[in-house]
Amino acid sequence: MAVGPAPIPPRDGVSPRRVVLRGVVDSHHTYVAGQSGDGDFVFGETIPPGTRLSKPQPAWFYPVLDPEPTIPFQHRVVYADERIVVVDKPHFLPTTSNGRFVVNTVQTRLRREFGQDTIVPAHRLDRLTAGLVLCVRKPQDRAAYQQLFAHGKVQKWYRAEVHHPEVLAPFTDVSIPLRTVRGERQVEVGAGKRTRTTIVRGRGAWVNVYPQTGFTHQIRATLNWLGAPIIGDDTYPVSRPRPWDDFQIPLRLFACGLEFKDPFTGVLHRFRRPSTQD
Repeated sequence: MAVGPAPIPPRDGVSPRRVVLRGVVDSHHTYVAGQSGDGDFVFGETIPPGTRLSKPQPAWFYPVLDPEPTIPFQHRVVYADERIVVVDKPHFLPTTSNGRFVVNTVQTRLRREFGQDTIVPAHRLDRLTAGLVLCVRKPQDRAAYQQLFAHGKVQKWYRAEVHHPEVLAPFTDVSIPLRTVRGERQVEVGAGKRTRTTIVRGRGAWVNVYPQTGFTHQIRATLNWLGAPIIGDDTYPVSRPRPWDDFQIPLRLFACGLEFKDPFTGVLHRFRRPSTQD
């Protein structure tokens, strides 16, 4: 079932959350009715605590935020216009809320910085990956930019520092199937969605990576499969979960370039990370 719009806006950069209330309404939050064809409350109406509902009622509320670990690294705005913001995300900062982090995310930081609670990323980077993230400022523009990524119309350039670079050919086109496995941190190679990645050797242990598809851990899993796992990877080849506040060894993977034709203006955007080697 499609989720309708929220009846209340984000607050201080943090989006409200949706819940389906049943039985007696608790007093833990102030609930505002969401869209419902036959609910007891109309859209936007506050639902008093203690109310006994005759049927399930979609509702929205502002979450009470638990203290979060501090992420002691700053983002950098690379570009901004009336529709988009391009930001250089540091290692360890989530792109969007992941359960543990809500305030310490690219999305919330930019919403507060620009005073615009509608900013959302058009795509994601892993929390451990640093580099460029394209964010969209207006709700009516989101789909157009998100579709660029979904349809492979964004050229992406990454740099990675790897173990055993000597096992890699100077130029490699890799096409392998990947799939996520419930409960596992690693993705599985050999089944699932076909992915495509081009890898070009650079100086020393550095490689340039050009993914033509977008899949969870695509670059990390592909380089590991080739025998050249990325330095600082806590998932490949061996899963070693690290504490949230362990910032000692960053993943040596950087999203360095984004190139695409703007869906509204037709302008060819070429964005580069200010520092392409760390």
